[in-house]
Amino acid sequence: MSETVLYSIEDYTCIITLNRPEKRNAISRQLLRELMSCIEKANKDPKIRALVLSGEGSVFCAGADLKERADMSEKEVHRFLDEVGVCFQALENLPFPTIAALDGDAYGGGLEMALCCDFILMSHEAKVGLTETGLGIIPGAGGTQRLPRRIGRTKALELILTASVINAETALEIQLANSVWHDSAFTAGKKLALLLSEKAPISLKLAKLAINEGEGKDIKTALKIERKHYNKTLQTEDRIEALKAFKEKRKPEFKGR
Repeated sequence: MSETVLYSIEDYTCIITLNRPEKRNAISRQLLRELMSCIEKANKDPKIRALVLSGEGSVFCAGADLKERADMSEKEVHRFLDEVGVCFQALENLPFPTIAALDGDAYGGGLEMALCCDFILMSHEAKVGLTETGLGIIPGAGGTQRLPRRIGRTKALELILTASVINAETALEIQLANSVWHDSAFTAGKKLALLLSEKAPISLKLAKLAINEGEGKDIKTALKIERKHYNKTLQTEDRIEALKAFKEKRKPEFKGR
């Protein structure tokens, strides 16, 4: 049986590629298991400073494998959705920055997967949409919760209820996408990962943690959260290295310690 998810490391960047192009990278049981395994592997690797998630072929991910889903009992559907939720939360909770590189379309669960990443980069030809209401269901892998948090309630409500498919320029305009590229979102994603990997790894993780923990809190509580994580940077070797590099007028060499 061929691998439906590929895993590789380039310098400090982990690259996870959905590898089921003949099925538009639809999320099957096998793909989900392999994706979860890759995410767990990445989470345990102390060398990784950033992750790029991409899809092989002309589609990033078309969502759930509806052909496989049609043969599932209701109990099996519930189990599958539970497993999707666990996998997507694991992706969202990775401590280092994550980048979804969309060089093709992302629909339903495919967009919900991308929404678990910190950055979404799109090819100018890519289209995205949560199209579930047109299929008699609603987004069930976090779309109704993550999309409003990224683009705001009003626009998210419009996109979800109308099952709209939008192009990359519109996605950029409503801040669903961070950037749009006329060549390769994957290449741009690797460049962004390289830029991120040049920063202090502990600082990246703590900044991400502070933002996530502070979201939705009142400002007084949120500032306490920020200070708690800031204080953790004070005793790191990377902070000392940054000060030394500044004095010596050179780029710091961070070790993640």
